[in-house]
Amino acid sequence: MTTRPRARTASRRAEETDLCQVRAIHPEQVEAVRQSLLPLESATRTAALFAVLNDPTRLQVLFALLHAPAGELCVCDLAAGLGRDDTTISHQLRVLRTQGIVGLRKVGRVVYYRLVDDHVRQLLELGLAHASEPAGGPAAVSEAVEVSA
Repeated sequence: MTTRPRARTASRRAEETDLCQVRAIHPEQVEAVRQSLLPLESATRTAALFAVLNDPTRLQVLFALLHAPAGELCVCDLAAGLGRDDTTISHQLRVLRTQGIVGLRKVGRVVYYRLVDDHVRQLLELGLAHASEPAGGPAAVSEAVEVSA
């Protein structure tokens, strides 16, 4: 029994057209990339930050802290406000604290959490703004222009 070669699918052809056929077309661009290369340690730390933010519950906790009237909330208030149990919220806050995203303040037995700095605020606000853009937003328009050019 002989088998015929399978026809290429459209997605396979598209993948193949995205591959470079030569090692470097623009040596000056390659050099520019090498000159501005993100160090591995920075890339690893930034990836870890984004990995921590890759959880809907943690993002809800951060959003609540971002909009807390006093700038901080205790675990009980966060849990009640988010409709979650104290254990879940405590765990998420521990993860966020380990990554240096939230800080705490103790008053007796009550622990209050807050965002550590404006960088976290800006990151959240930019992420939320980007996520609320329509799917065919500015990036899609610029890609369409490049393709047709």
